[in-house]
This record gives sequence, structure tokens and C-alpha cells, in this order.
Amino acid sequence: MQITQRPSPNRNMGRQGQVPDFIVCHITGGSFTSAINTILNAANQVSYHFVVARDGTIVQAVSIEDTAWANGTTNSGDNRDNRHSTIAAVRERRRNANQFTVSIGFADSASGELAAAQLLAGVNLIGHIVSEVVRIYGYNIPVARSNIIGHFEINPHTRAYCPGPRFPFDEVIRRVQQNVTVGVLPEPPVTPQVPLPPVGGVMANPSAWAREAWEWATELGITDGTNPQGVPTREQMITLLYRYHKI
Repeated sequence: MQITQRPSPNRNMGRQGQVPDFIVCHITGGSFTSAINTILNAANQVSYHFVVARDGTIVQAVSIEDTAWANGTTNSGDNRDNRHSTIAAVRERRRNANQFTVSIGFADSASGELAAAQLLAGVNLIGHIVSEVVRIYGYNIPVARSNIIGHFEINPHTRAYCPGPRFPFDEVIRRVQQNVTVGVLPEPPVTPQVPLPPVGGVMANPSAWAREAWEWATELGITDGTNPQGVPTREQMITLLYRYHKI
């Protein structure tokens, strides 16, 4: 599977400590070219992690480790409020849903019906995303309708039609499950560090790449070893620096 990189300026770096546990399917509302042009234009303030063309071409615009601007939700009581979502985790976390989702835009598909090459590319892409989330976060996104969802389930008031009534969720999931069975994911499957969602979807253990440094800082008393994925306040940052200076 070939993925072309076309980085979009419309993103937030990182995920505010959240682990992506939903893959959200969208229709882009136009052609593949117009979709790419839209998400590469900073004035539009929108992006997907990936866009899939009818011929199976895949473009990645935002890293899986960063936040795309495709499913924005609020706590303000407006039409995009988290409480309108049909997904319990979106309602309960009360966070911008972009932080814990990976978004795929399917182009040239007003009703959600995918071309054969587009369907195959989407299946392979979802398998790739699942595998990458295992590698990066140690979490295995369930290949099920509960976690492979449509935009309408996050924003039913503003995106009730996305990704369209003909989007083949069942077929996509069936094919991804077959691929997973034959080894898209590492064998043996990697067990997540902590079941989600522990404290609003935030991991309770440090990421694998940070574990050695985290254990070092804990041993020296720089940190108390809790909440490794939390966003520190300025007071906490100054305290960490002060403790390091006193060593």
C-alpha cells in the first residue's frame, strides 16, 4: 500500500494525552483534487488524517500522532456539543473528539458508495491505522462497528448525512477483520498498556518511548510518577525544573 504525504497546516501537534480509539469515516463532499486543495488551505480550518480517491490513491495530510480538524466537538451547548453524540465515549469524555479519533475522507462519493479500488484501499488503510496505533500507543482499536464509525455518530446535528447511507461499514469491517486474522497486526497481538478509557481516555502509564526517562525522573524524585500523559500547569513545570536543579 502506497501512501503519499501531503502535510496539512490544519492540525494540532499531539493529542493532549489522548489515545486514538475511534476511526471515523467521512465523505469529502467533492472530488479528490478539491478535497486535497481544501485541507491544504490554512484558511479552511479543516483536515483529515487521510483522503482516499476512487482509484485507490491514498494521501496522508496529518500524522496519526497529531490532531486533525475533522470531528470538532464542543461543550458549549451548540449543535456540535459532545452531548449530542450517539457514542457514549464522546458524550462522557466531554473533550474535542478530534483528540481521540483518526479520520479518513473518502472522495467522489456523495452517497457513501465506494468504488472497488477505493473500498480495497480503505480496508488496507484501516488495517494500517490499527497497526500503527498498536505500535505507537500500545492500544488495539477494536475492528468492530463500535469503533469504526461515521461522522454522523459524532455530530448528528451538523453531519447527519456523513458518510452517506450507502457507506459499506459491514463490508469494510468484515474485510479488515480478515486481514487482521492473517497478520496485519503484529503476531502475537500487542496488549494495550492500560484498558481504555481509564480517566477520560488518558493512559495511566508512560508511552514505550518515554518509559526509561519517566522511571529515571521518578527515581530521582523529580516527579511523583503519576499522570504521565497529563498536561502540566505552569506551576507544575516550574516545580519539576526546580526539583531537577536541586539534584
